Amino acid sequence: MIKILSFVDSFKHYDEPIKEFQKRLWKDIEFIKLKPSKRKEFVEIINEESIELKKYLEKTKWYKVLLYIDSKTMDTMEFSKFVEEKQMKFWDIVFIIWWAYWVDFNLIWDLIDFKISLSPMTFPHAQAIMMILEQIYRVNCIKKWVKYHH
Repeated sequence: MIKILSFVDSFKHYDEPIKEFQKRLWKDIEFIKLKPSKRKEFVEIINEESIELKKYLEKTKWYKVLLYIDSKTMDTMEFSKFVEEKQMKFWDIVFIIWWAYWVDFNLIWDLIDFKISLSPMTFPHAQAIMMILEQIYRVNCIKKWVKYHH
């Protein structure tokens, strides 16, 4: 199974497309929403959320992919092959979308198996969630020879 993990309260402007891809992928995807910190100070938010993420990642045996801007980019076919290869070796793959206040990489870096970038540009979290969902949907269509990927 493919999982998407992020600290998020809502999807706001991207709610409908996210729900549509979740509906299309219903049994092939799980979205894990971790609660964002309620702290006021930037440093406290980073610390609290990084510790929470670390605890979550330590207790899993998933293949962990961090969406990180300064990482490898792939076209859709490369991404499809990547996902298919990892699904043959691992029970679950999780795509981690970090959040507005960054993350303390010292706490999680060793827990990450791979880093991938959607683009050198920066996007809102909800848009990144929608983009990775759409690419996962494309991967499923490619795998099943369904007409969606053109």
